[in-house]
Amino acid sequence: MDNNVEYNGQCAFAVSTGKTDVKGTSHFATIDGKTYSFSNPVAKILFKILPNRIKKADKVWAKNN
Repeated sequence: MDNNVEYNGQCAFAVSTGKTDVKGTSHFATIDGKTYSFSNPVAKILFKILPNRIKKADKVWAKNN
């Protein structure tokens, strides 16, 4: 996986919900200069529109890695 993708390429939305074992696929978004991968287009949309997803994902990722 590309080292420039956050959460080692795991689905960023899944990480924000506490799941760190869902692979991201070819759905990507760049937010504030960081690239995030998603398992599907719905996860990408939800990550962008639901509040505090990056903060939640960062917290889960730091706790589990």
